[in-house]
Order: sequence, then structure tokens, then C-alpha cells
Amino acid sequence: MTGTESAEGHDGALGAVESVGTYVPRSTISAETVREAWDGFHARGVSEKRVPAADEDAVTMAVAAARNALDDSEHNRDDVETLALGTTTPPVDEGDIGATVAEVVGLGEGTEVSVHSQSTRAGTRAVVDGLRSGTPALVVAADAPRGSPDDAVDHAAGAGAVALVVADDGDAAVTDHATYTREFPGTRFRRRGNDEVETYGATTYEREAYTTTVTEAVDALDADFEALAPTAPDGSRPGRAGRAVEGSEVFQLAGELGDTGAASPLFGLVAAWDAGSESVAVVGYGDGASADALAIRGSIPVKTAWPSVEITYPQYLRQRGHVGGED
Repeated sequence: MTGTESAEGHDGALGAVESVGTYVPRSTISAETVREAWDGFHARGVSEKRVPAADEDAVTMAVAAARNALDDSEHNRDDVETLALGTTTPPVDEGDIGATVAEVVGLGEGTEVSVHSQSTRAGTRAVVDGLRSGTPALVVAADAPRGSPDDAVDHAAGAGAVALVVADDGDAAVTDHATYTREFPGTRFRRRGNDEVETYGATTYEREAYTTTVTEAVDALDADFEALAPTAPDGSRPGRAGRAVEGSEVFQLAGELGDTGAASPLFGLVAAWDAGSESVAVVGYGDGASADALAIRGSIPVKTAWPSVEITYPQYLRQRGHVGGED
């Protein structure tokens, strides 16, 4: 490897996932509803997606998922010494949203708090941060990306949050971690002060960046696995990485939740556990490009069914802030 390209592997168990909690908004819109509004639907592999309510954002979703994870944990809030939060859609450009989550969840004032952002890799970065803390840690990935209403990014854009309590012991051991970085400029980005994610639409190049970065990170793992849970910007692209990683079944929930950004690889992990997988490679990919791969052995009982209410396209536009007005 040369230039800005790098990979790193880490031997030995890093810790374990002790409990998991999820949250997804109730509002759901189908691909068919969007297709009728625009005479087309551009998010491949997405049949429906979740839509945050007007009063829901990355912080409120993170809090809900965190509470669910703590409710199922053997650790109480006083035991948690670290909070690591990952999101690409913080509700403010400046301001410590990690402190807000810690306060609302009820963590102690001495809790070490970190926030990872700017990349859909932020969710797995938060996991690595929590594992490296050496203390019982609460890790949360929450996201609700948005694009221009007529493009593929927005057609895929979903919402949701996954929280993990990580510690020295747990039913799902994190046995290895690897990273890969190689510059692929001009794929997916969001300009400062803008709420909408953009791409240049160079589809072949974007697929190459994704597949190369994900597979190289996975190849750097010193672990065997039967399932692959990569970042899922839509319901199609993870399959491309899966075809490049032989012998693994791909799990993602973008087909029914939409693109959940930094949370999407952790939703893939949840889907793999729900299907009975006991060895999963979780890969957080960030355009630019870089990736974290985590090898996880064991599982935690989970369910991937959440309450839903179908909404109309005008309701969708209002809830996502594309237009003003009341329902």
C-alpha cells in the first residue's frame, strides 16, 4: 500500500457487547408512495423507510436507544464511565450533544463523553472508542440523513439508533478490529451549514470506493466469520461488498428502515443476530474513504420488528422539513 492508503490489524479480544437497544421512528413511507410523487424511485433495494417525527432527531433517538440498552444491561447507570456517540446529523453545528445525551439518560457527571461525526463511519468509531476506554461504556449510533427530495440520497434516507453497552465480559466478544483508509475524493458529502447530503453521481466510482474500502478492512481482520454487516447507504450496495467477501452472508436493514447512516452497520449486526448468526464482521464505511471492521463472536437475543404507521408524501415532506406547515 502506498500514499494515503493504510490498513491496521489488532490481535486479541478487545472487550464484549453486553447488551443492545434500538430505536426506530414509527412513521413509515413506502417506495411506491415516493415513486408516485416523483414518477420514479432512485434508492435501489429500499422498499420502505422510517421517517423521524418533527420533534425527533439524532439526540432524541440516541436517548431512546440508550435507555433500552441500559434496561437490558447488568450494569446500572452509575457503572457506566464512558459514553461514545456517533452521528452525521447532530441537531447543532456546535454544541456538546454528548453531554445532552448523558444528562437525559442519567449518567454520572464524571462520565467521559466523546462524539464522533462527519462520517458514516462514526458509529463504529464510537464502538472502538468505547472498547478502548477499558470501562463499562455506553456506545450509541443515531442518524437521520436527508438529501434533496428528488434524488437517490433522499429516497433512501431513513432514521434510527442502536445503542450497545460494552464491557470486559458479555455474550458477544469483539475479537479483532482492523481499519483501512484510502482517499476517494468526491463521493458523498454534506457542505457546512447545509442539511442535505450530496453526491456527484459518479456511480461506478462510488461503488468502487465503497467495495474497495469495505473489503480491504475486512481482509485485514484476523478472524473467521459467517456474516457481514456493512454500512448500507441503500439496500443494494452491501451486496456488492458481500460478493467480494467470499463465504459470508450479508445483513442490512436499509431495505425496510432506509439509510440509517452511522447506525446502519449496527442495524446490520442486529439483523444478523436476529437470524441466528454467531460470528459477524461489522464494517463502518465513511465516504472519503475509510472503514472500521470489527469481528464479533457470539450473539445477543434481539428482535427486528418495530411498530409502524404509514404516512403520505405531503406528511413526509413536512416531517423532514422539506416544506413548512402543519399536518
